[in-house]
Amino acid sequence: MSQAVRVLVVDDEALVRHALRAFIADDDRVTLVGEAADGSEVVDVCKQTSPDVVLMDIKMPEVSGVEATRRVREWQPSCRVVALTTFATEWRALEVLRAGACGYLVKNSTPDEIIDAIVAAHAGDRVVSPEVQERFVRSAIEAGDGRSPEAPALSERERQVIELIAKGLSNTEIADALHYAEATVKADIRHINQLWGVENRLQIVLRATQLGIISL
Repeated sequence: MSQAVRVLVVDDEALVRHALRAFIADDDRVTLVGEAADGSEVVDVCKQTSPDVVLMDIKMPEVSGVEATRRVREWQPSCRVVALTTFATEWRALEVLRAGACGYLVKNSTPDEIIDAIVAAHAGDRVVSPEVQERFVRSAIEAGDGRSPEAPALSERERQVIELIAKGLSNTEIADALHYAEATVKADIRHINQLWGVENRLQIVLRATQLGIISL
């Protein structure tokens, strides 16, 4: 088994930290290395614990999660940050993603979804809750110029991968659904990125919606 992902939990609510501590303790893929109750503490705790992934609340009393994310990324660019918040609005997500986060989850996510997002973030994926992803897509459609771009050629399997990405499935879940190796799914996603000139899963969904390949 590969080494467990080292996780730092940042949230000003003790009850939330307690719940996350329990989720993490129940899954061998992750291990809790520290906690912080405010963004002002994050970098100091990071220096003490060397996390792979920081699970970051956004709204905190002294230093917000957005600013704390910037500080973490300045301290160690290889450290991944996943925002976990009550806000489901796209502008909130954009704010923290632009600050350097690689994921955005709402707090009604299941324990499995949270752990899967941590593992995916550590592997280099960008993870966004499906309801927030849908808001991004709808905003992009409303802001579009009305043109219908020509769709590049995709294989049937690549189209299936895109449809499952749009549903919020992880690479592992996509591989299970299509009965392929996870490495094959990753190769398909890399090819889609290259073909469309995009960089992450959210951009794949936006582009696929613009091309009419999927609809939300």
